[in-house]
Amino acid sequence: MAQEQNTNAPTNSDSQPVSFTDVSFAHLKTQFKDTFKVSKGSASQVVLGFQSMTERLTSPQNEYQQTLYPKLKQLCTDLYTRYETSFLSNFESDVERQVFGANLNGNRNNGSLYRSIPSGVNRTLTYNYAQFGQLMRVLVSRLKFIVQRDPNSVQRYKENQTEFVAYEKLKTAANTFLDFLTTVSNDWNSFVNETRTKFSVETEQRPQRQQRSERTQRPHVERQQRTQRTQRTQRTQRTQRPRGNSTAQSTAQSTAQSTAQSTAQSTAQSTAQSTAQSTAQSTSRPNYKPVRSTSTTNTQANSQDNEWQSVSTRSQTRRPRGRSQPVV
Repeated sequence: MAQEQNTNAPTNSDSQPVSFTDVSFAHLKTQFKDTFKVSKGSASQVVLGFQSMTERLTSPQNEYQQTLYPKLKQLCTDLYTRYETSFLSNFESDVERQVFGANLNGNRNNGSLYRSIPSGVNRTLTYNYAQFGQLMRVLVSRLKFIVQRDPNSVQRYKENQTEFVAYEKLKTAANTFLDFLTTVSNDWNSFVNETRTKFSVETEQRPQRQQRSERTQRPHVERQQRTQRTQRTQRTQRTQRPRGNSTAQSTAQSTAQSTAQSTAQSTAQSTAQSTAQSTAQSTSRPNYKPVRSTSTTNTQANSQDNEWQSVSTRSQTRRPRGRSQPVV
């Protein structure tokens, strides 16, 4: 899907050949719209934004605007004319036209940059909503970039002496134009302040600044409450901490506890097993006890066979109290 023009799509594609034969405002106007983003506009496109602003200042709604609009139109027109004379005309060579056009109109010579460079304004700001001061900040940023750039850092300028000289000339012209912009900006700010004083117009404060002032005016009670809550939380955490000054102590305690538990368990298991075994053995063996034979007439073989007799089946004879009697 093709990208729309009002989004200032990247223009560094090789689908179309680039020509710097015509770098004038007339050429750029054919590709300019008020819905373009200021953050993606080159220096020349921003100047077209000033010219577009003059076309919108046609119907003032009050005396304050009736005083400001004529001055604003004059400054925008002077800036437009001065820029065209300083940068987009009277070239000494085609190389100079190409260097000026590439740095002022964009690398595709259509007024758009290949990426967004806000320079102090919102990225989504378009020319039909931009104010004089916003456009001024962006234009100053674009020209300062040219002035502060070292041509020795650009490979093609290092290899081509003609282009190097042309860029140095562009830096000189841009530096002079920055001084002119400073004069225009100071003139406009002074005129606006005088007009506001004349019509008793107050400057609107930003919502963020109001929030900051309200934040600094909070009562001291809230700060004390936050401090008390923090202290209570710290006190609770301190009481919940285990005793001991090191992790080694808590580790030793936990190890000792686990060892004692495992030892007790193993001892209980072994005791239970031995008790169960002894109980099983005693249950399986008959309850016999040796009994001496009472008959002296039986033979030795019969006495051996009858040596073990059941306790439950043998007859016991009660002995009288007193001295024991011999068995008859």
